Amino acid sequence: MNARRSAPRRGLDERGLTLTEVAVVMILGTMIMAGLVGFYLSSQGLWLDASTQAITQREASLVAAAMRDSIRKSSSAQATLSPDSLHWQLALYNGANVPYYYFWWDRTDSLIHSGTSVGGTGSGPMIVSHAERFRITASSYAVRVDMRLRSASGETVESSAFAVMKNSADYARLHNQ
Repeated sequence: MNARRSAPRRGLDERGLTLTEVAVVMILGTMIMAGLVGFYLSSQGLWLDASTQAITQREASLVAAAMRDSIRKSSSAQATLSPDSLHWQLALYNGANVPYYYFWWDRTDSLIHSGTSVGGTGSGPMIVSHAERFRITASSYAVRVDMRLRSASGETVESSAFAVMKNSADYARLHNQ
């Protein structure tokens, strides 16, 4: 009788997992992983859109700061259409009334360019975001620029800047009164 008790018994009380239980757990695990991957991809897309928009906003700030610095040194400025009402060109003049620096939109690449001559050596694109609008308004002592840039993800960024020509005769008259 002793020999019968020590032999392993096989039957309904055996521990372990059935194939059906393993399949159910695998399906549930796959569904959870698919949800996590979907959430990760969605958050990556959102992060990418936000970062490209932030880069475009920084580029708009760069253009505004560069224009503001150049305008403040100028004695006069002339804004002209180039080639339509949405895109303008700005020529800045020194005290001898000679143009010394330009800002413009180029139709071949839709970028904002700057330089000592339009399209010549020493000129080129300032940023890599495409400009949908680059409007410039110049008075006898100040310049206003309004621009709309499109980010790599397709979002638009609006920016404006206003700068006073501190070397203009009208600016000097206003501050000497």
